[in-house]
Amino acid sequence: MEEKKKAFKNKFKIFSLLAILMFAVLLGQLYLLQIVQAEAYKTRSDGNRIRMLSIPAKRGDILTTDGTVLASSKPIFTISVSHLNNKQQEEQVAERLAFLLGRPEITKELIMEKLGNHLRRYEPLEIFRLPWSEESVTLVTVLEERRGELPGLVIRSEPMRYYPEGSLAGHIIGFEGLISGSELEANKENGYDLNDRIGKMGLERSFEFLKDEQGLIYGLRGLEGSQPIEVNASHRIVRELPVTLAPIPGNTIKLTLDYKLQKTMEDSIREVIEKIQTTESPKSQVGAGVLLDVKTGGILAMASYPEMNPNDFVDGSYGQKSDYYNDPKLAPTYNRAIKATYPPGSAFKPITAMAALESGKMNVNNVSVNCTGSYWKPPYIKCWSTHGIVDFYQAMAVSCNVFFQYAGELAGIEGIDKVADAFGLGKPTGLTDLPGESKGILPTPAWKKEINSILIERRYAARRESLQEKYDQLLANTVDQEEKNKLLKELDQELKSLEARYRVDMSFDTNWQAYDTYNTSIGQGSNMYTILQLANFVATLANGGQRFKPYLVDSIYSDEGELLKKFEPEVVTEVPFSEETLANTRKGMVGTTQPGGTAWALFRQFPPEIKVGAKTGTAETGLVGDDKLKDYHGVFIAFAPYDDPQVAFAGIIEYGKTGSGSAGLVAKAVLEAYFGLNEDTEEYELPEEFYVDFPLGT
Repeated sequence: MEEKKKAFKNKFKIFSLLAILMFAVLLGQLYLLQIVQAEAYKTRSDGNRIRMLSIPAKRGDILTTDGTVLASSKPIFTISVSHLNNKQQEEQVAERLAFLLGRPEITKELIMEKLGNHLRRYEPLEIFRLPWSEESVTLVTVLEERRGELPGLVIRSEPMRYYPEGSLAGHIIGFEGLISGSELEANKENGYDLNDRIGKMGLERSFEFLKDEQGLIYGLRGLEGSQPIEVNASHRIVRELPVTLAPIPGNTIKLTLDYKLQKTMEDSIREVIEKIQTTESPKSQVGAGVLLDVKTGGILAMASYPEMNPNDFVDGSYGQKSDYYNDPKLAPTYNRAIKATYPPGSAFKPITAMAALESGKMNVNNVSVNCTGSYWKPPYIKCWSTHGIVDFYQAMAVSCNVFFQYAGELAGIEGIDKVADAFGLGKPTGLTDLPGESKGILPTPAWKKEINSILIERRYAARRESLQEKYDQLLANTVDQEEKNKLLKELDQELKSLEARYRVDMSFDTNWQAYDTYNTSIGQGSNMYTILQLANFVATLANGGQRFKPYLVDSIYSDEGELLKKFEPEVVTEVPFSEETLANTRKGMVGTTQPGGTAWALFRQFPPEIKVGAKTGTAETGLVGDDKLKDYHGVFIAFAPYDDPQVAFAGIIEYGKTGSGSAGLVAKAVLEAYFGLNEDTEEYELPEEFYVDFPLGT
């Protein structure tokens, strides 16, 4: 019995020691966790529940020169989701969120696809943007009430780009949108993230993010801030912590555009096209215009039609209008003022006039030409009328093709090209504020040789290949050797004949011919220029020969109103021609708007102190399928006032029939607005005879 008691006591001692040892280990571990490693585990815990959210910065405003806001921001709700711990849970959230949003375009599959492409798992992924409205507030309230069903949901109020004037200056302003993968890669050094938005077109793109010579950063994009948030195990935000870095708004851009002039130009182009469509030409759907300050090169108005509303690309309206924006003929997003090139028609004739005067072979006081209805040398290009004997000023006023073909012959193509090049035709104007300015075509003998050589080589290479394929097929189907020899002989003869035609075409079509000069001198042939180039040419002529670089941005300010950068006028060159030549050409253009001139009906009610110098243009389109007797673009150039030029205009209405009856009406409206004439002048209807069809060149 004693032995059993002694054994029990020994076992009890052992178990007691083991229990004490276990409690000691537990107490030691507890001490280690709560005292020694407490800070490390606290940091790890905080890291698991603290997330950093970026705070979007307000994008800078864009203003007209008179302070009208063309681009700003307004608050919206952004609906975002975060990655969860398992895919099944993500799918449940995606399905539930798509159902609650109730938007056909937002599906479970779309949300899962976006999450699958979202590499930065720690950042919420934007799914949908809701413009601020009562309906949006109601939807957000519903989503907040269902938070338990939507772990990882993030709803925030952010600034959204907004264009208060709608389509006004839409092609100039452009729009911004969600950054693409390629844009993110190109801008990775500038701090962009997957959820950021970036300028896609127009000024929104070209003034997104800039650095000056000193390395100072300015532009529309602001610098985003950051804010820590606390989330629970379901990734639900339970607390917002104080902002650690406040966002810095983008800079404000002030333009050279005048609101009233811009609106007048756009309204006028639209009204003119609508009238021409119903009365003259159903094909007329497109137009463009530019108004320049001749003393600075500042762009006071620039319009392209059909219109483009930037709001459609940021507020979700694009889907409803995709057919309109994707119409290849209308191409509403295409800025025709700087990208499209057109034959100028008779708007080119002042260039020919100056070339003839500069050649020394023509003098305004001793030159006259007898217009009998067509030029007296092949190919006998017609005039739109039979003018009889006309001098320099009369020829400009009535736009006589015969006179200017003669002037072109005197000047020669080298003289014409020299003048046109000096005035900036056939090359970009230097406008850097907008991307995509076209070069155009100033036809020269060297250009013709180069381009036609390529075209002829391609044409005859295709003919040789076709001929060889034809005889290869015939030979393959023939077993008789005598027949094969006959076919080979025929092939050799046809190849020799083809080569003879090739040599003739290469010799004739690549060399400059007299008719090329005649066509060029009246603005036809291969002449192709942008409307901005034509406006800048007129501005250079009007101001006495200084060719400025056109510009749209006047200045840039910080959000607090501090001037950061001022853009000054920049003279590209001064044309190397006599003031007498320029003055005589300007005087000739004034005759266009005087009694007997092709634009007299337009400006007959302008006060005598505001004389307008102008040139009408009725240009063959040169497009395949167009009728040479019916389909003409209407081109118009002008400057005013004659005694002290301030502004220069150029415009086009595609298929506008005549310059005076289409683009000239736009010029009239814009000049009336500039000089304040439409405020006091009674509206009047142009006489019916004004809308006649002038064939080529008026």
